[in-house]
Amino acid sequence: MVRSLAQCAVVLLFVGCGSSNAPAPSQRDGDATLFESQVQPVLVKHCAFLGCHGREGMPLSIYALNYMRLRDPDGRIDPTRPALDERALTGAELDHNRKGLASRVGRDDPNGDIERFLQRLIPASKGGILHAGVVVFDNPDDPDLQVLRRFLETVE
Repeated sequence: MVRSLAQCAVVLLFVGCGSSNAPAPSQRDGDATLFESQVQPVLVKHCAFLGCHGREGMPLSIYALNYMRLRDPDGRIDPTRPALDERALTGAELDHNRKGLASRVGRDDPNGDIERFLQRLIPASKGGILHAGVVVFDNPDDPDLQVLRRFLETVE
């Protein structure tokens, strides 16, 4: 009996205890169709530059044409291969972008508040919060900012 309890403890240690219904940040996802058709173009237009989120190593790195690309179309990063050319983004790149943005917020996550995230994108004079010294949207009513809001509201 002692041995089976020890084995059970080891299994629980690896599997995890508790029953939280909230997904881990790395598991958060949002509406894929909305992301691909509306959100990805907004990210490319406003965020995916090499000096901002268009480079590896950023907390939110975004793949886009003319900027950072996966070297392997299947999503594996192989530094020996050259970057992709101007072909459309791969499914792996779009998934990376969608899940990366989704991981920044969560409806049930007090540390991932949608409004606080969006405030980082507008000027302090309009209720915003400093975002690396960059104002992404001049106005909180900007249609592109509202696209981000609609997507973030789909994140679970």
